[in-house]
Amino acid sequence: MLSNQAIAQVFADIADALEVIGENRFRLAAYRRASDTLAAQTTSLASLREQGLLTSLPNIGEASAAIIGELLDHGHSALADQLLEKVPPGLLQILRVPEIGPKTAARLFRDEGIQDLEALFAAAQDGRLAKIKGFGAKSAAKVLSALEAMQNQVLRLRLVDALPVARALSTTLAELTSISAVQVVGSTRRYQSSVGDLNFVVATLDQAAAYAAIAELPQVAQATPSDNGLRLLLHNGMNAWIVAVAPEHWGSALVYWTGSTSHVAGLNQLAQTQNWQLEPLNFPDFADEAAVYAALGLEWIAPELREGWGEIELAQAQQLPKLLEQSAIISDLHWHTTWSDGSASLREMALAGIAKGYRYMAVADHSAYLGVTGGLDGERLLAQRAEIDALNLQLAAEGHALRLLQSCEVDILPDGSLALPDEVLATLDLVVASPHVALRQPRDESTARMLRAIKHPLVTIIGHPTGRILNGRAGADYDMDQIIAAAAATGTVLEVNAGPERLDLDAPNVRAALAAGCNISINTDAHATAGFNNLFYGVVTARRGGAGDQQVINTWEIEAVLALRQQKLQKLGLSSES
Repeated sequence: MLSNQAIAQVFADIADALEVIGENRFRLAAYRRASDTLAAQTTSLASLREQGLLTSLPNIGEASAAIIGELLDHGHSALADQLLEKVPPGLLQILRVPEIGPKTAARLFRDEGIQDLEALFAAAQDGRLAKIKGFGAKSAAKVLSALEAMQNQVLRLRLVDALPVARALSTTLAELTSISAVQVVGSTRRYQSSVGDLNFVVATLDQAAAYAAIAELPQVAQATPSDNGLRLLLHNGMNAWIVAVAPEHWGSALVYWTGSTSHVAGLNQLAQTQNWQLEPLNFPDFADEAAVYAALGLEWIAPELREGWGEIELAQAQQLPKLLEQSAIISDLHWHTTWSDGSASLREMALAGIAKGYRYMAVADHSAYLGVTGGLDGERLLAQRAEIDALNLQLAAEGHALRLLQSCEVDILPDGSLALPDEVLATLDLVVASPHVALRQPRDESTARMLRAIKHPLVTIIGHPTGRILNGRAGADYDMDQIIAAAAATGTVLEVNAGPERLDLDAPNVRAALAAGCNISINTDAHATAGFNNLFYGVVTARRGGAGDQQVINTWEIEAVLALRQQKLQKLGLSSES
């Protein structure tokens, strides 16, 4: 019987095939939404069908439920079979290449007979692709680079995909009578931007009963005993690993299995002087984590910091940073509206910010350079400013304390100049400059480009500095020491983009930036009101870098943020009239 993940993939393939043959976009979008819904289900679709609950799922109607039934009963679907007669399976794989869309894939198949990744790779490698209409040498080189990256890439789960499943499974585990406590551990608990398997520690007085009950959970497709626990394959395709321990070993097990390996090794060096170790087959009796650290003469270390970068030495010296709390954030300084490529109006986004408790916010719609729908030029920015001013008056009249500011996400061009002229940038309250194109420049060229943008006197924040996409692209290759030094010297703020597909800057670069004296900004880059909910992912990324309140400008009062421009001009030896 097909797994949830396999069924979700069939729906995704149907959508891709419909797109290749030019089907109605609303129809193919419905299949994509259905695929997303099915991929997120941790309970077996077969079980949901038996209970008559398939159509209660979001985006699953009678037609989709019928396809699911076909797949469960026969392993294939009539619709998918029909489409795959028109669109070879290999062509669907070509759509996974970042540089190739459905129209291009269809043309490659129709005109050139290229119908799988192997044929595409050969055409890119021997120079044929560069000669095909619509490509050229640069585009062909990008395709070849993307194909090589796909070959070498080992995909991990993004934190945003792993964490909700881990939390839901934790809740289910806690309901089992044989289990007294549950904790997510491993890289998920340390909030790494991407994780491998999901990992859990459970406390129990009866290990065998706990494992037997876990194996029967509806989320579990397969359970396999291992030396240290129980390995699970979930119906959504994710792997999980669970270790059950006695309550008296709870603290030791949490520290050990949370990791990281280097952090635990550092703790064991200290423990060795007291003739004990943290090791699975002989855990010492510590009922909670704080007791483990206290026995080693350390204050408790937050899981986000346990990466072996010097946190144990800081704890010994009682110099661990007091980490940022999400409740300290009072602003979001990079988000989008229907003025460019967002799906909500200024007012809708402002009201969503008010609901989050923000005191001020800065809209940062795209500049016109990228060809983003509605990208803003000077004239449209003036029109948007008028709407902002009117909305601020309206919100005040309604009793809201929020103040809207105007920024713009301005493209950093390949040579480091900006997509809008200085006279336009000067009219804005803040400027977010971001790299979106030419991310594969050589390191020297890429670094020089970013340095020029950082030193621009009107740039307040560098948005998602590397431009990386998790499981998508690596981002620009910089000499980060130079980038961070320049940001510190000029007072330019570096963004931690909370978009869960970005989390850029990453934690090691946040740590380096803070050590150099940089300020950072944590922004959601939201394109809809729901996007503001992603703030959490930016906060934990900043915490992993050791961020407290003081160097995160989103915790500052509005006057301090607005003063950043003048302070930068002073650092650069310029006047506000320059």
